[in-house]
Amino acid sequence: MPALVVALLVVAAGVFLYHKFDLGRKDRVTVASTKYNGIDVSKHNGKINWERVAADPKIQFVYIKATEGASLVDKTYRRNIDEARKNGLKVGSYHFFTSYKTPEEQYKNFKRQVKKGEQDLLPMVDVEEAGNKNARREVLQQRLWRFMELVKDDYGEYPVVYSQYKFYNDLLAPEFNNCIIFIARYGKAAPALRGGGEYNIWQYTERGKVDGIRGYVDLDRFENGTTLDDLTL
Repeated sequence: MPALVVALLVVAAGVFLYHKFDLGRKDRVTVASTKYNGIDVSKHNGKINWERVAADPKIQFVYIKATEGASLVDKTYRRNIDEARKNGLKVGSYHFFTSYKTPEEQYKNFKRQVKKGEQDLLPMVDVEEAGNKNARREVLQQRLWRFMELVKDDYGEYPVVYSQYKFYNDLLAPEFNNCIIFIARYGKAAPALRGGGEYNIWQYTERGKVDGIRGYVDLDRFENGTTLDDLTL
């Protein structure tokens, strides 16, 4: 059999298997909501019933913790991403960043765990005071940019940047204001980025309730004209 024909058959078989697997995902219908549009989860949310979570039509996206630092892997990551995808949710993975480890070490940890073919959304990098206490502004920014460049090399776009409101304004603004910004500020007062610019997602509470998750969960809302298309790979 000619080599070209064999190669085409191999590619066709791969495409078939990929779509066969992907067709195992359940279909969902979502609705526009001014309450919340997504959630983010980690091992702290315990064992999640993703079928019940997926029954909530307000949830358009889910970010799932994959890794932290140079070696830590969230013990619930594999189950969470498999079950969330199976139930039709649009998922992305995030890395908890620390300035005390090199960007290369951290991205290697993330890349080992996160399979690009399982991602519906841009990766997210979580940068907050925990893991960066007493970090120097210049060093933190340099290392974060390098990590983001490694993501872009693989995914073609920079990751979403998640941070706490005060921490972001003190250490990251305005240098990162042109990125897709996912900001945590709890309560009714809307965030404002130092130096101008608009945030894209507002994590407005850490005490949300969603069926299928015991206890509280972070609730996240699109802001400033952002839609799911802005996150989709």
